[in-house]
Amino acid sequence: MSRLLEIRNLKTFLRVAALQNFTKAGQELGYSQSNVSVQISQLEKAVGVPLFDRIGKNVQLTSYGTALVPYAQHVVSSVVELETFMKSEELLGGTIRIGMANSLFELLSENVLLNYHQRFPKVQLELSVDATSSLADSLRHGRLDLACLIGDSLPRAEWKIWNSVEVPVVLIAGRTHPITKKSEITLEEIARQEIILMEESAPYSRQFEAALSARNLTCHPFLRLQSADAALRLVERAAFISLLPLYSVQSAIQSGSVKCLYVPQWNGTQYVQMVLYRGKTITPQIQGFLEELAAVLDDDLPQRLHSNK
Repeated sequence: MSRLLEIRNLKTFLRVAALQNFTKAGQELGYSQSNVSVQISQLEKAVGVPLFDRIGKNVQLTSYGTALVPYAQHVVSSVVELETFMKSEELLGGTIRIGMANSLFELLSENVLLNYHQRFPKVQLELSVDATSSLADSLRHGRLDLACLIGDSLPRAEWKIWNSVEVPVVLIAGRTHPITKKSEITLEEIARQEIILMEESAPYSRQFEAALSARNLTCHPFLRLQSADAALRLVERAAFISLLPLYSVQSAIQSGSVKCLYVPQWNGTQYVQMVLYRGKTITPQIQGFLEELAAVLDDDLPQRLHSNK
């Protein structure tokens, strides 16, 4: 078997492992389903063990396949590094898959994407905007190369943390809401209001509801969303309350369309983190995107947060 064929088979193996489907992997890679099957069979013959359990149209990694994944990632990434070693940023190609938490998309995406495209004009970007829990799962299964998440501090034994910034999570109300006339508000009062929260899997929603539970309180949000921007727009238009990261509502607070509520019993924070899954090799293309994200997180985000204090 030629060296080129071995690398091609390893790349195909990693996509099948991530998608758990021969047909979908073939569609992404530009191969037929039968071609994918042949490549996987060749690889299994070369390593001498079955890599997938095939049950009808579904496939699942065997224990041997699971063990092979980090080695295959290392080999493929090393080949990519070698291929790109002497190339300038303008000549580098390929595709990187990026995930971004919903509340971060409006804040980070425009400058980061434009700046990155100027540096790497031949690199194709695939951006997924989703809840943090979904993005973390995609990272674990190799469907994303990197992600920018908001949530609790992640364990470094499982994740590569490229950058991390702690940000406040605040309670806001529309400027016409009667509660904004009070200088100080209790969680008991908040629990009685019409409130909009992010999805149940959102880390700061869980944190807030745990704070209520610790005081034997519960709230019954009339609406749960994945979009911080949609929640903000609703609060601006009606007498609702919402819980959102400060960076996502800072402009509205400055303009006066919403009010940040002072709730002494609530002092929630979360981490905005740029992460990769353990074992992931950082190629020049990935490194460049991480650098552009870091520029926003290290410079723009702290300045914007400070401007609201």
